[in-house]
Amino acid sequence: MKTRAVIFDWDGTLVDTSETSYRAYVRMFDSFSIPFDRDTYARTYSPNWYHTFRCVGLAEEMWAEADERWLAFFAEEKNELIDGAAELLADLTSRGIASGIVTSGGRDRVTRELHGHGLMSHFAHCVFGSDVTNKKPHPEGLLLCLERLGVQPEDAVYVGDSPEDVTMARTAGVFSVAVPGGYPNREALLAVGADHVAESLRELGVILSRADGEGSVNRAR
Repeated sequence: MKTRAVIFDWDGTLVDTSETSYRAYVRMFDSFSIPFDRDTYARTYSPNWYHTFRCVGLAEEMWAEADERWLAFFAEEKNELIDGAAELLADLTSRGIASGIVTSGGRDRVTRELHGHGLMSHFAHCVFGSDVTNKKPHPEGLLLCLERLGVQPEDAVYVGDSPEDVTMARTAGVFSVAVPGGYPNREALLAVGADHVAESLRELGVILSRADGEGSVNRAR
């Protein structure tokens, strides 16, 4: 394949949100008198946070309020870019490879962070959690992004840090790259069978640069 577009997850892939997410969860669940520690976080973690809500026993009628509280707590945190993110995006832009985002995160929060880190100009299209009916690992968001980019699945790469990211990409027919991050999901991520595993964004940059020159990306054996 000749890579025409690289589409990224946001949280945990380009920006380090694992610790800030955990702290926001602790404060939010405490406001509902629900205990939440690191073991619970590891056991219940999913990019679909309603899975976490359900696992800890938060009543569904409280989910909308829980969303608002979590976002308020999270907004008080500062998230840093993951090492190599800015350089990778700049390199893709310089080589004329389109970049996109497909994230479960909300439009307002992620857009604010993109502007804050000076990255918005690198992305041709972003699909947020509120833009789709079906959350990851359903491929709706990724297929929507590909449609907006005008790129076929076989000409794209999706980069994420969760099993749901990999499953979404594979279901959509997109080359999947797993980059393990700070969330407690490494074992499950490696088990799901990504086409390629990169240990860092800097390593991924080297792989994509080579692939662009050779015209192909090799699937993991």
